[in-house]
Parts: sequence; C-alpha cells; structure tokens
Amino acid sequence: MLELFRQKMPLSCLLHGLLERCFAAERLDRIFLENAKEQYTREILFSTVCDLMLSVVLKVHPSINAAYQKHPEPLGVTVSALYEKLKGVELSVSQALLRDTSEDLSDILDALGFTPEPWLPGYPVRLLDGNCLAASEKRLAVHREVGGAALPGKSLVVFDPERRLMRDVFPCEDGHAQERRLLDAVAGIPKAGELWIADRNFCTVGFLDRLQGRNAHALMRLHLNLPLTEETLFSQAGEQGGGRLLEKRVGVAGRPYRLVRVELEQPTRDGDAFVDILTDLPADIPAATVADLYRRRWTLETAFQHVEKHFKSEIETLAYPKAALFGFALALVAYNLFSVMISALDCAHGKPVSKDISGYYLSHEIAATFLALIQLSGVGDWLFVSEQTPAEFAAWLRETARNIPLRTLKKHPRGPKKPIDKPPYDPKQPHVSTYQLLRKKKQSL
Repeated sequence: MLELFRQKMPLSCLLHGLLERCFAAERLDRIFLENAKEQYTREILFSTVCDLMLSVVLKVHPSINAAYQKHPEPLGVTVSALYEKLKGVELSVSQALLRDTSEDLSDILDALGFTPEPWLPGYPVRLLDGNCLAASEKRLAVHREVGGAALPGKSLVVFDPERRLMRDVFPCEDGHAQERRLLDAVAGIPKAGELWIADRNFCTVGFLDRLQGRNAHALMRLHLNLPLTEETLFSQAGEQGGGRLLEKRVGVAGRPYRLVRVELEQPTRDGDAFVDILTDLPADIPAATVADLYRRRWTLETAFQHVEKHFKSEIETLAYPKAALFGFALALVAYNLFSVMISALDCAHGKPVSKDISGYYLSHEIAATFLALIQLSGVGDWLFVSEQTPAEFAAWLRETARNIPLRTLKKHPRGPKKPIDKPPYDPKQPHVSTYQLLRKKKQSL
C-alpha cells in the first residue's frame, strides 16, 4: 500500500516521512526527559502534545481546541489540562527540539549527496537575528486592565543559509527584553572557522571577544556605541552598486579588525548615507566580498517571512509565553523539513530543479493529498523511517522524490505588467455590463 502512495502521492509521502522521522514519539519523549527540569509526564506524553501543536502549526487545524476535538483517540485529559501542559513547556525543551532535529536533518542532507553552495569558501556561515512574536489575544487576567498589545516573547535564531536550516533558537519569555540579553547564551555555540553575520545590535565588545576566543569570525554592521581605535585612514577599496567602498584598519579591545564602508546611492530609511561593516576576516578577502556577504544577511529575514507565510508560527490564542515560543520552535522545525524536502528533489534529479518549481503548485498538491494519505495509511506503515540510518532514509527520500512529476509543478513566470492609463470615472455611469461591452466590440468587428 505504501508503495502505491509513493507512486500516486510522492510529495505528501516525502513530507509525511520527514514528519514521522523528526517527530517520532521516542525522539520527542527522550528530548523532554533529557531537558525538562520542572515539568514531568503524568497523564499526557510530550509527544502527544507535540502532535497536537504541530497540526496547528501546519494549519491542519485552526486551533489547539480543534486539534483536541479531532484527535482520533481519547486523550484521557481535559482540554484545560492540555493548555496547562502547553503553558509550562520549558524553553530548554523547545530549544533542544530544534537542535536535535536539525542535526539529524543535516546528516540526512549529507547522505543525500547535497552539496551546499558556499557563501565564502572555507568559512561555514551562520546568520544571527532576532524575532519578536506578534501580539497574542488578551486571554489572561493580567491583560484586562492594559491597553497595549500583549507580547508573548521573542527569540534569537541561528540560521545556516548554505544548507537552508534553522540551527538553533534562544527563546525569551519577555517580549520587551533587549536582544543583547541573550548573547551570552549564543556565544557558547560558535565553532572554530565559522563566520557569524549579524546586524549592528549584536555588535558588542563582549560578543566579538567571545567569537574570537572560539576562533570564529565576525561580520557585523558597526554599532555607533562600540569603542574602537582607528589605526589607519580610509582608503578606496573598489565600487559596488554605484557606490564607493572604503576600508581602514581599526582595533576593538586590543584586537585587530577591518572596517569596510559602503557608500549608498540613496540614504536608508533612517537617513544613513553609508553602512559601516566590521569584520576580522583576513585582508586577502576583498572589501566587495565583505559588503556582499552582509547584504545577503537578508536571507534570514526572507526565511522568517516563509515561516510566517506557510506555517502558523504565531498562534494568537496562546497567551502564555512558553506555549507561544514552543509553537514558534515547532514552526522552525517545520521550515527545516520543507527545506530538506526541496533539497531531496534536487538530489534525486541531479540538478537544481527546485528553482523552477512553483511554491503555489507545491502547496496545492500537498494540501490536496496529505489528509487523504494520513487517513488511508496506518501508524505502523511509517515506523520504519525512525529506525533507519540517515543513509537509508536518504535513499528512501531520493527514490520517492524521483516519482514527483515536475511538469505539473513548473513555474509560469510572466513579464512585468505594462502600465496603462486609467479611464476617467464617470459618476453618471457608475457600473457597466460586461455582456454589453463584449457585444458592442463584436458588432464593431
């Protein structure tokens, strides 16, 4: 039966296989046991809570209550007890869920034969940025006497743009907290040789020092309050996008850095006529490359937009911070799953076919067949995916992806629309009959 599904519903099979592997009950319950410090399992398993929340994140159900009502088996707890469980999911558990699954997915990409296109050869790139969750509904007693929006939390996210994987998340329950408060936790994960790209808010003496202490490199927009010493004057280092590139050597806390200034053709929305980029990359890496790397930092912003558009990453009914941040972490995992699914398509066909695939047709195909696949296949049909090695599972993904009819998913781009003059509005004729207009045109031919 499963082989028939792979032939008829290959896209949904890819997604279902990845979901079953990353959200296998044994994996989820292990993550909970290893990382939970206050919560414990009583009536309901963490894996069951994940399944319910994931169905909302993937937009299968509109709310947690709807997912609870639609669950095929009685859960043995009330919906109120379920919400109590959700509001207590610890941040360490949400973080470990993303870390654990991203490592597994990275191994699967290696087994697939995925070759990442390096941003800077020899330097694995990590993008760091913050994400503030949108305001939730005012469901708590503490919200009743305040007029402002209720912010359930924020996070710092580490993104691997070469593999298109969200690598780590550092959640914070305080929606008004300064992102710099979380930098101490982030500073413990960089590895030797990595290049960390971030905006000026993360350009602090402490974080730069920690990066160099771990033999990692920094490339960040200069914060005006960063104390530095000028060692040379600016000299011209080329041009980019119609603007000049200037460069000089500076020092920060006794450590040498390069300061690359990008003069802009048009000021930013803040009125800045130039952008200063601080980096400790070697001098043989051109200033133009440094400027281009910082410009590509927006890849993470684009990824955040995809998370928000394709998944329900901000569940407005979850007012408690831990529950809302747990939902956001699940959305990041879901983004990784779709990213690996796209990479499996490229690896199966030996070329970047995903560039010509329409996201609209892809989503439509999955929406049309995914629920049918869940209802027609049994739980036992998918147990094998969690037991396979990365190499075995990668082979299964590759074989399934070869069944996908690329022709039906192809993009059909159109050229830019030609501007037309809008006819003047006639208040005496507020509307027209399309039928009469077509008939007049036909009669005039």
